Amino acid sequence: MEAAVAAIPNGASVAIGRPPALALIRALIRIGRRDLHLVGVPTGDIGVELLVAAGCARSIETSGVDLGEYGQAPAFAEAVKEGRLLVLDST
Repeated sequence: MEAAVAAIPNGASVAIGRPPALALIRALIRIGRRDLHLVGVPTGDIGVELLVAAGCARSIETSGVDLGEYGQAPAFAEAVKEGRLLVLDST
């Protein structure tokens, strides 16, 4: 896993599915990747929330981000509100 994640540079586009590949997401956070462009496939969930909360994402292309039965994604909402995350609507 670490070798695969090491090949993902800062600024890369990363597709995050549902359910997300949490081992990949944890590894990206652990090595401190930044400025990632996330693509929510089809929407974002906990994987997107974790990457945004860790400061790894600069933008996301998706039709929505939520935590399913746990409700809204607070780190995502805060980052959008504060202008730290660019959202490209793909509905």
